[in-house]
Amino acid sequence: MKNKVRFILPRLIALTVVAGLATLIIGAIFKLLLVACILFGIGSLAMAKIRRREMRSLKMDKAPIYPGMSSASKKDGAIVPLHKQQRGKNATIVPVY
Repeated sequence: MKNKVRFILPRLIALTVVAGLATLIIGAIFKLLLVACILFGIGSLAMAKIRRREMRSLKMDKAPIYPGMSSASKKDGAIVPLHKQQRGKNATIVPVY
């Protein structure tokens, strides 16, 4: 019985150390991935806020642009509609067979 314990005990200790190191390495990898995901989330949230702030500032800074309006007509104060008037299409009856 003593010989069996002397034979198995070193191998069992080595196997335990290898399993512990593997667990430590895998845990570290998953912790790094978790930290990377959190940092990416914070970064994307910050970029979205910056982008939204820029869009608001651009809308407030610029005057509305009217298509087909020259700089001379802007000075005259002419009022130009934003959208052209669209005609309704003639209604047709389509037979279904």
